[in-house]
Amino acid sequence: MTAGAQAITADDRPSPVHAMAGAVLKSLREELGGLRCVHLDLDPQGEEDPVPLLLADMTGTPADTEVARRGGRRLVRRLAPLPEPALPTDPPASDGFHLLSGGLGGVGTEIAAHLLRTPGTRLLVLGRTPLPPEDTWPEHLAAGGPPAARVEAYRRLRESGEVRYARADVTDERQVREAVAAAAEHWGAPLVSVTHLAGALVERPVAQLDPATWRTALDAKVRGALTLHRVSADHPVGSFVTFSSVNGYFGGAMNTAYAAANAYLDALVLHRRALGLPGQSLAWSMWRERGMSSGYRLAPLTEARGYRVLDTATALRSFDLARTLDEPHLLIGADRSVPWVRSHVLEPVRQVRRLAGRLALAEGTDLGALYRSAAHGTDGDHWVLRAAGGGERPTTPSADEAGERLRALESRLAGLWRDVLGRDRVGPDENFFDLGGNSLLLVAAQSAVSREFGCELPVVELFAHPTVRALARHLASLTGPGAAGAPPAADPQAPPGTAGTGPSGLDHAKERAQRQRAARARRSARHGKDQGHA
Repeated sequence: MTAGAQAITADDRPSPVHAMAGAVLKSLREELGGLRCVHLDLDPQGEEDPVPLLLADMTGTPADTEVARRGGRRLVRRLAPLPEPALPTDPPASDGFHLLSGGLGGVGTEIAAHLLRTPGTRLLVLGRTPLPPEDTWPEHLAAGGPPAARVEAYRRLRESGEVRYARADVTDERQVREAVAAAAEHWGAPLVSVTHLAGALVERPVAQLDPATWRTALDAKVRGALTLHRVSADHPVGSFVTFSSVNGYFGGAMNTAYAAANAYLDALVLHRRALGLPGQSLAWSMWRERGMSSGYRLAPLTEARGYRVLDTATALRSFDLARTLDEPHLLIGADRSVPWVRSHVLEPVRQVRRLAGRLALAEGTDLGALYRSAAHGTDGDHWVLRAAGGGERPTTPSADEAGERLRALESRLAGLWRDVLGRDRVGPDENFFDLGGNSLLLVAAQSAVSREFGCELPVVELFAHPTVRALARHLASLTGPGAAGAPPAADPQAPPGTAGTGPSGLDHAKERAQRQRAARARRSARHGKDQGHA
């Protein structure tokens, strides 16, 4: 329970420190099976007794992780689509220089080079790692390694425009002020914009997050942002952009500290805007093979959850578009067509309609009969539609048998999920993640399914089919009619990932999923030629 962590109106000044609680609890829910968490935020100016409010949320089943109580109302945090049309913002003043924190890393170098493409841009890059003396650069380039990569990146930036690199720890206010003062003197111009990219990714179970590890995870993003917030107050800064992550909103198993740090950035920009200062937090999904995602081997799982892996060109177009929008917090790369993301998006209320009748659809039906019956106000409560030009096909014994096999498969899968999730009951249409599942338990479920049915089921398929019914139908469709009751056992001589003879249906499914992702990427690239998307 906190007071003032959430900004309910544009005038509210949320506490960035307290705002981290929601990200921590969402991450705990992901990592620790069966744990239910609620971040209850109260009005800092309210006079209501907090005990009844707390008890009211504790007595029910907590379905919402972030709840705010204001003026007798219970408010739940949700995502919203961008307004149509999105509101543009005035471009910041350019008669000055721009500061970019984060050194010469993968994403930082791409953003720096992108900014320098605008004629007249002067850029100050801050990093903790010093560059070697320029007269030794040929030796470092010949030796290779990280120093050579930084030298080469800086050389390319200098060829693109006016850029200075200053060794400064972004968490040290004195060092940052000295670097800014030196750049202002060098260019004879003030600081006019800040882009904060510095950060550290600490992937570790929450039980292993000791104080030193927390400090490592939070320092660059949290203390660095606070330092830049203070330093920029002394300059005519018209743009203050932080690079956050979707984990700041959704949380993430093994990423509790990282999620908390990004939630701080999201709240800090709201706090700044309430003070009349510029602020925008861009919460990214993932840049393909750039920065923290370099070498990441679980990208298919990330995309299955709804976090798109963005190529550099797409990410830069999204960056350009985001900066034209008067929106404080944008999630970039969150695909709301995927169930996990869509479940967090605020949808318009649908009108409840009266049940008019029950409808049984025979195979190959004439839908015109339905429309004609409805138009004439038929009072019957049971319609059977038949195919035009053909007779009704009776249900065959083979169809009954297939249905029985499918129900048997659902029952076996439900039993596996009950064991993995530690629950007494699992309904066929209940979502794995709504039942307390997380990324770690998903791996356990994948192992259980593969062991039970003698096949190697990719984890990405469980992400794509998060209910017992959907997964049962998927398995049945992959391995044929006889698999609904008992999928074929794996051939002991066959290589891993196959069942029976020849490539398994699961292998084909994985290839199909890869082709679909490639097709989406091509469509996105074609769409992005004319406009960016955030």
